[in-house]
Amino acid sequence: MKPITQSTAWIYGSVSLPLAIISYPLAVWIPRLYSTEIGIELGLIGLVIFCAAIFDAISDPAMGFMSDRFQTRWGRRKPWIAIGVPIYAMAVWMLLNPTEGSTVLYLALFFILLRLATTILGLPYAAWGMELSGEYHTRTMIQSAREKYVLAGLIVASAIVLISEEVFDNRTASFVLSNFSWVIVTLLPITALLVLWKVPEIPVARAPRVSLLGSLKHMARNKLFFRLLAIELLIAGGENFRNTLSLFFVQDYIGADRVGRLYVLYFGIGLLAIPIWDWIARKFGKHQSLAAAMVLVSAISIACFALDYGQITEFYVLFALKGFCFGAFAYLPRAMLADVVDFDTVRTGNSRPASYFAILGFMTKCAASFGGLSLPILGFVGYSVAKGSVNGPEELMWLGILYAIVPTVLFIWALYLCVTWPLTARLHQRLQRLVERKQSRYQT
Repeated sequence: MKPITQSTAWIYGSVSLPLAIISYPLAVWIPRLYSTEIGIELGLIGLVIFCAAIFDAISDPAMGFMSDRFQTRWGRRKPWIAIGVPIYAMAVWMLLNPTEGSTVLYLALFFILLRLATTILGLPYAAWGMELSGEYHTRTMIQSAREKYVLAGLIVASAIVLISEEVFDNRTASFVLSNFSWVIVTLLPITALLVLWKVPEIPVARAPRVSLLGSLKHMARNKLFFRLLAIELLIAGGENFRNTLSLFFVQDYIGADRVGRLYVLYFGIGLLAIPIWDWIARKFGKHQSLAAAMVLVSAISIACFALDYGQITEFYVLFALKGFCFGAFAYLPRAMLADVVDFDTVRTGNSRPASYFAILGFMTKCAASFGGLSLPILGFVGYSVAKGSVNGPEELMWLGILYAIVPTVLFIWALYLCVTWPLTARLHQRLQRLVERKQSRYQT
């Protein structure tokens, strides 16, 4: 296999930029738009987010299995990406530009359609990145390049909010989200065409095909894969539980009314920190790097809970430090997954990263549904999101607990699973030699 250059990794990662822009409005602005401006109850919005994860339980594994088995003259991954782009763009436009009087059914339809498009586009794209190299540190480099685009996309997303607030002096969720939609539907086709044209698909060995049932049986035997699923569920679940409450916490608990500059700082620091996490991962291993990020974020979360209303400068400092860890949470589990898949390849001779990433992606989306759980809990404790409403000390205390303490509790278990992770760079070198030996039997 020809070594993957850094320039190829950078081109591959470019699609992540427009895909990342949507994650910010979905987590932060959609609840505000559909509750405060459209008038849908928080509990119903949370139910939509939660039910979308149930839909993913079917679509994600099916897409992963089809992508791994789907062979064409253009490869296994590229056709699905070409199909997914226009569906994704349409779903984004409709979801971020609801008309007055839109119902919860409208929200559910286009929220779920966006999740489906994300599956069709995102799963083959992620599997493609895992197949570009089998070397332990090169995989980190590829995922690191992709994560830099993710953070660049989130900076663009923050800049959209900043410009909406500072230039147009309009902080309504409807205006901000409309601006998001224009940027996403413009950038996505451009980057997708570039990647489809410039990045090669790596030929795979013609090993005997594994059935869907057989594929699931092999996954069930891969104990490290289940450990990684638990790590992803705990980390992403805690962060999504927090993110859905983020705008409420920043504006109501801290008192920072302009959030655009805050998130530009957050994601900008995250982008600058990626080379540092790369160095830590190369020096101590991917799992130890991820564990260090969890310890730091937990300490920051507790410090945020201790802040009083009006301590905006202190919150900016803590939020920037949390942004320093953002990239580690996002790309290190993907790099670890690529190593875990090699155990399956040794057993079967098949390279089936899309099937594995489908399950990991489903777990990530289940974690995203945790955000849906935080909203009805917030409403249950008496917190009001209506225009002009004022929440008392007890309601604000519960907001702080849900935002800062609940994610920290989830991180404790994930920290143990990371610290005791057994697959080091040295062990993976031995595993990769077994992979090459197994696949050489099926080369044509």
